[in-house]
Amino acid sequence: MIRLASLLLLGLLFASSLPAATATPSERVEETVNKVLEVLQKTDLDAQQRRDQVREIVRQRFDYESMSQVILGKNWRAATQVQRDQFTTLFRELLEQTYFSAMDSYNDQKVRMGRERQKGKLAEVQTYIASASKEVPVNYRLRLRGGEWYAYDVTVDGVSLVSNYRTSFNNLVSEKGMDGLLSELAEKVAALKTKNKQE
Repeated sequence: MIRLASLLLLGLLFASSLPAATATPSERVEETVNKVLEVLQKTDLDAQQRRDQVREIVRQRFDYESMSQVILGKNWRAATQVQRDQFTTLFRELLEQTYFSAMDSYNDQKVRMGRERQKGKLAEVQTYIASASKEVPVNYRLRLRGGEWYAYDVTVDGVSLVSNYRTSFNNLVSEKGMDGLLSELAEKVAALKTKNKQE
């Protein structure tokens, strides 16, 4: 599970910041790949500086609210606005703290672009993250909103980040209610923040 989360969040790093409009989804993803790789390859940054720069890239263009809605489904519709806001913030922080750990495992992997499928305001872009021993397929799902392409899901080696969290989170809501899920998320985020500060 930890390995899957690391792969998913490593994939997330390459999906998120999509500057300026009018280019194709593939062009925007490729621009972001280059931008994040540039940060990861800088030798003059300490761990916190690297994390701050990657966080800024991800927060600019990743559609956390859409992800949250899809993940919670009917539980999103039943939640209060305060609960929705809390979940979106905690989920964003969970992903950030998880990919901070995944960033430490970066070892000069390369990214190869694949095919693009586009239908109206939705698109899927294939990429492949290649290490010395293997190549992992990473697909990005994007939505056109306000003239910009925003990523709302990442699929790594056939496993969707959104689907993966949807199952576990909705099971938690069934067992403990929405407030129970928020409490567990807050504890998880706090634990990851402590762990990352120590690394």
